[in-house]
Amino acid sequence: MISKFLIKINYKLLIFNICSQQHKILSISNKIIIIMKIILLRSRAIDSAVFKVAETLHQKGHYVHLLVWDRQQSLKDNTYPFKISTFNVKASHDNAWVLFYLPLWWIYEFYFLLKNNSDIIHACDLDTLLPAVIVKIVNKKTLFYTIYDFYANHLVNKFILNFIKIMVANTEIFLIQKVDALFLTCEHRLEEIKNTKIKNLVYIYNSPPDLLKTNQNNSDSRKESVIFYGGMLDKVKGLNYIIKAIEDLENVKLIIAGTGPYEDIIAAKSQNLEDKVNLIGWIPYHEILARTIEADILFIFSDPKISRSRYICPNKLFEAMMAGKPIIMNKDILASKIVENEKCGLLVDYGNVNDIKNALLKLINDPRLCEKLGNNGRKAYENKYSWKIMEKRLLNEYNQIQTIKGNYN
Repeated sequence: MISKFLIKINYKLLIFNICSQQHKILSISNKIIIIMKIILLRSRAIDSAVFKVAETLHQKGHYVHLLVWDRQQSLKDNTYPFKISTFNVKASHDNAWVLFYLPLWWIYEFYFLLKNNSDIIHACDLDTLLPAVIVKIVNKKTLFYTIYDFYANHLVNKFILNFIKIMVANTEIFLIQKVDALFLTCEHRLEEIKNTKIKNLVYIYNSPPDLLKTNQNNSDSRKESVIFYGGMLDKVKGLNYIIKAIEDLENVKLIIAGTGPYEDIIAAKSQNLEDKVNLIGWIPYHEILARTIEADILFIFSDPKISRSRYICPNKLFEAMMAGKPIIMNKDILASKIVENEKCGLLVDYGNVNDIKNALLKLINDPRLCEKLGNNGRKAYENKYSWKIMEKRLLNEYNQIQTIKGNYN
């Protein structure tokens, strides 16, 4: 008995000595946890998804350093608990002209990765991947990769020739084969990269943290129905259609939060409807979630004629589920299958103002239907799509790398 006990202690000490040469050690409940240095890379500063990942890893004790391209200087008030570095060259979002700025971003990112040591590099989307792959090969780093948007399908500008799209797609597919783990935001996105050799694939939905219990819902105390959207203001989002749909409706309020290339056009279209449309600009993600919970109806539209729209898995859908609110979404995109299967909202034809208007009236005039659809979404969130479930998947992948490092470093 004593000899077995001593062997066990000596084994733990051996692992401790091996690990402590390069990593901090945290001992919890007789478990040895290796604190890793993780660099996260994102080419936009207004994206909530990468901040959720950083927050999760930070809460587990890892050292997290996030590098973002802050194109509009939106990170003026940095209160995040993890370290953030920014590339501050001004550029627009979702515009083909930003391609001319990419070499500057890549040079900065490459220098940043060489200067800052890490155990794991976690790149997000193609515009961060190339320098990360080079550093992975040169310095023998572990590289994770998340696709939020498949870049070739994101190139929708009419001046982008088809052969350029094919070249971009093939470049991303080639680089994906160099990463140690690939994260996709839902299963149907695998179709975008079919026939790609993937070492390890993990699905992590871009769902929100559960804030339903911590935010008060005051929707029952008001007379008007509040429709809310918080996100990128882009032409493909069909915001002009819902503005048109509420023109003749009584006791409705449309609140739009966000920024983007379509912001001025939305402002102009809503000028004559100041009593019904409130354009409030960019707000922090926690406020988006709070307003989602306070709203009565959520919506998300995306033009199915555009390649990237077909494959999107919008976080607005999961935000509505978390809040227990019905959502209106257009047909002919793969994410609409989730709404159909979970029975958590209504589907309309994209750009059909009468369809949107009828869906709104159906929900406004039938509170029981709203409650039923909202409850269905909430159950689906709790059982399939919650951020707690996604956190486990994320941490499980990091823990596998952690175990390998703990045993072989």
